[in-house]
Amino acid sequence: MKRLAFLIVVVVLLGALASSPVLAFTDLNNAEREAILQLKDRGIISGITSSRFAPREKASVAQGVNMIVKGLNLKLEQTGSGKKPVATDLFHTISNHEWYSDSFVIARVNGLELSSDVNPNADLSRQLYAEFLIKAVGIKGLDLSDPVFFEDLNNEAITRGEAALWLHKSIQFVESQQSIEKRGHYATVNGLDMYYEIHGKGGHPVVLLHGAFMSIDTAFGTLIPKLSESRQVIALEMQGHGRTVDIDRPLSSEQMADDVAELLHQIGIKNVDIIGHSLGGAVGIQMAARHPEQVRKLVVASSTFKSDGMYDEINGMMDLITPEIFVGTPIEEEYKKLAPRPEDFPKLVEKIKAMGSVKLDWTPLIQSIKAPVLTVIGDSDNVRPEHALEMFKLLGGGVAGDLTGLPKAQLAVLPGATHVTLMENTDLIVALFTRFLDASNEGE
Repeated sequence: MKRLAFLIVVVVLLGALASSPVLAFTDLNNAEREAILQLKDRGIISGITSSRFAPREKASVAQGVNMIVKGLNLKLEQTGSGKKPVATDLFHTISNHEWYSDSFVIARVNGLELSSDVNPNADLSRQLYAEFLIKAVGIKGLDLSDPVFFEDLNNEAITRGEAALWLHKSIQFVESQQSIEKRGHYATVNGLDMYYEIHGKGGHPVVLLHGAFMSIDTAFGTLIPKLSESRQVIALEMQGHGRTVDIDRPLSSEQMADDVAELLHQIGIKNVDIIGHSLGGAVGIQMAARHPEQVRKLVVASSTFKSDGMYDEINGMMDLITPEIFVGTPIEEEYKKLAPRPEDFPKLVEKIKAMGSVKLDWTPLIQSIKAPVLTVIGDSDNVRPEHALEMFKLLGGGVAGDLTGLPKAQLAVLPGATHVTLMENTDLIVALFTRFLDASNEGE
């Protein structure tokens, strides 16, 4: 279980970074690949085919407007009359049934200067695209007008690759500013100054527990907006991670579980559901066993309960983990951006490595858990499927439900998912988690 904390790191460093899908564009250079694939993963851009983005082709006005509307999440607010405009209300040259029709309406309503006779198929100039971005970011209450932000502003056509990179830079700027303004809190918990955020209202509260080296944003950035639509979400950063500074004690899933329990006590939340990924799943198991009164339901994603839960080749990679292999990686950059003491990163690496070297067998612990548990892995996970099945059976699963009734334990194997990409399947994951969390407890 604890070893899974390292798997994200090893897989990332071997080229399976969470932001890089298995099926990716093949025509990108090294300078643009990461940014463009991140935009693709977030559903902001698409290629001209499944394998080609065509970064050197000229971007059309329609492509640029659509990128900005989706990338900066511009919305069409309800008008006073209750009727939302359509493309033909605003433009002479755009029907209501083009793939970009809605984006043009949203852009125009939000103040982007698009004339009624705009040609959506015309080449988009670098100058005009920059003006669109500045205006769109300004809607967020932020100023992107620094002349050094964009390169070579002129009337030449911008390429698809350049447009994507400018958009990615703009999104990073907006998100970095918004992260400063997030409703984050600190609580003194067992000697830690623990950082946490609360999102949404209603429903049974759910706690999100991240994996090793992760932060709230990197682990659950796409999950929180959807989960918080129907329930209160408490996301936290555990010892030494994100904005929670490390202290002079070893890392252990047991201690981290006690930290979570104390945080919930301090903020007055008596009973929660828990979703934990990788290391977070280990902490969730410890929470359910050590603090059963606080846990209603538990989701354990891509986690193990015994040292042999992963494939042998994954276990054999443990010696690869050193502070040096993180240099220049997104993990190191995120840590430097968030951590109160960025210089502590090598200590965190060594502590996580030490935690993962401990041999474990939590069979009795798993059998003691009373809360309903959903065990989730990817079909190409680092966790062996037979190991996940063993956990499922220890929790009461593996019965003929038509004869005995459904057990409290559930098991899900997501197709086309790895340890790293499992939580990126946002729509599928949210539907799966919500169905489990909202269902009445079977087997009780």
